[in-house]
Amino acid sequence: MYWVCIGIPLGTAMAQDQLESKLVDRYQALPGEVSVVVLRDKMTLVELNAEQPLAIASAFKLQVLAELQHQIEAGQHAWDEVVTLNPEAKSIPSGILQDWPDQAPLTLQTLASLMISVSDNTAADVLIQVVGRESLATASPRNQPFLTTQEVFTLKSPENEDVLAAYRQSSSPQDLLPTIHKAPLPPVELVDSQPLAPDIEWFFTTRELCQLIAQVADLPLMQINTGVINSDNWQQVAFKGGAEPGVLNLTAALTNDAGTNYCVSATWNDQQPLEEYRFFNLFSDTLQSLDQ
Repeated sequence: MYWVCIGIPLGTAMAQDQLESKLVDRYQALPGEVSVVVLRDKMTLVELNAEQPLAIASAFKLQVLAELQHQIEAGQHAWDEVVTLNPEAKSIPSGILQDWPDQAPLTLQTLASLMISVSDNTAADVLIQVVGRESLATASPRNQPFLTTQEVFTLKSPENEDVLAAYRQSSSPQDLLPTIHKAPLPPVELVDSQPLAPDIEWFFTTRELCQLIAQVADLPLMQINTGVINSDNWQQVAFKGGAEPGVLNLTAALTNDAGTNYCVSATWNDQQPLEEYRFFNLFSDTLQSLDQ
């Protein structure tokens, strides 16, 4: 059921107070940990734990894309640069590249488009190699070492408990990455059924995610898949989400017909499978209120 601030312009202080109160109450009612921020032209309309880092699953790919864009603008790479698909970089779904032929030539544009539009994990891991793990860790100091999806899935696998224990106990986890790569990747069903190793993740705040998506929102590849958002209601939509058992993030940068820019980012973490439809509906209601 949608709610709107009927009869009150959204820009008034009363409308903002109503928006914040109703949204915060509904997000706070979710079990586990929740963070949300709603920005209008960089002004905060709604925030709840907006500075709290939480696990965001595939939404971390915004950081990879932002670093790739930065390096391209600096002349270190080009969108039409071609790299080959190294079989050692192949991860497990989501995505399609894990099934492509070894050594297939791919442009950075194609890799980035697949990483964002279908959340291709293999594409993300190839791009992490391209831009460099160290560059990503510098851009996101909280996430060191900056793990690939292959490494995260391997560490989360119940079949690799000894590798996970060694990684957790290590004072220099970077040195254990070669050991992780020797361990077997799990079948996707094994890591897609229940929350596993919640500390093995990528951690960002919702405010950081708004900053990241703002950097890449104008790239055409960000408009390929607008996810849960009806792009007909907006002049421009950029969207990226992330989901795995116990983790859900939805982040969007939106521009309305008047040229007003919004960012909505919401993250939900819990130690049990999430009622995803509940979160999707709440996120949609948030966007609906802005659209009104």
